[in-house]
Amino acid sequence: MNRIQGSVLVLLAVTAMLFVFAPAVPLLGFAGLLLAVALSVPALWLMRLTGCPRWVAVLGVVVCILALAGLAGLTAAAPLAEQAAALAEALPRSFAALRDSLAGSDSLRWVADRLTPADTPDLDAGMAATAAGATLGWIGNAVLVALVGVYLAVAPHDYAAGLRALLHPAVEREAAETLAECGQVLRGWLLGQGFAMLVTGLCTWVGLMLLGVPMAGVLAVIAALLGFIPNIGPVIAAVPAMLLAATVSPWLALWVALLFLVVQFIEGNVLTPLVQQQVADLPPAALLLAQVLMAGAFGLLGVALAAPLAAVGAVIVRRTYAEGWLGRPPTR
Repeated sequence: MNRIQGSVLVLLAVTAMLFVFAPAVPLLGFAGLLLAVALSVPALWLMRLTGCPRWVAVLGVVVCILALAGLAGLTAAAPLAEQAAALAEALPRSFAALRDSLAGSDSLRWVADRLTPADTPDLDAGMAATAAGATLGWIGNAVLVALVGVYLAVAPHDYAAGLRALLHPAVEREAAETLAECGQVLRGWLLGQGFAMLVTGLCTWVGLMLLGVPMAGVLAVIAALLGFIPNIGPVIAAVPAMLLAATVSPWLALWVALLFLVVQFIEGNVLTPLVQQQVADLPPAALLLAQVLMAGAFGLLGVALAAPLAAVGAVIVRRTYAEGWLGRPPTR
């Protein structure tokens, strides 16, 4: 093994060790990279339009996003907050009603027994402390991701040059091309997911409104946000909607399930492939296996980042192993 191959293997080994011994570091760093890619797209457009420096364009995009978020909060926060509070009160009642309905059936009473929580003050206090700690941890992680994303968006070439400096000079050009293709894949993936999330939220809201499901607005927002996680996110989003619909009618719960199934089919088979144009296309089975693997290894954060990580991993494996090591001809 020569120094060229050794430099690549050393970098891969260090990355693997980080995932094993400090998984939060590379995962949060990758989340910051996703944010940087998302900020860079409008920032580049603003640079071409005005000729301003990159850091000015990035900060301008951040200020515009914060302003739009504040405006949306002023106009939609009040009704959504009311619906969210109502949802928080209605879901336990819906869950209790489902448990009581199951308890009334001899064949399903064992399911109701397993859905009955233990009523102990110590357990409730422990769960509250755990929830508070998790909330503070997520807030800290969100701030860290935001800072990393802004720093990477302001000076991406400096960080890319530092990464290439860890490799042998003979493969610096190939490394630059690989990083550029990874950026292209992430931009395509973010574009596809962002468009799919928007359309999913709108379709879900319209469908729930037509079906007469309570709190359709907040349920649609949940469906749109969880649409960031392909395959698994829509299934999670359907659960509270079906629970609320079941309080009205069991048939309404089935119609809600059918609505989510149709929206997911349209999003997964029409919208996302159309927008991504095969830039970050991953086989559904491979993506699902990647999500299961990341869930078992890194939890919720791993599931959320499994799809873009798999897309980037596919590029790196193809360029470094299939084309670089095995000598296969380029497929793109």
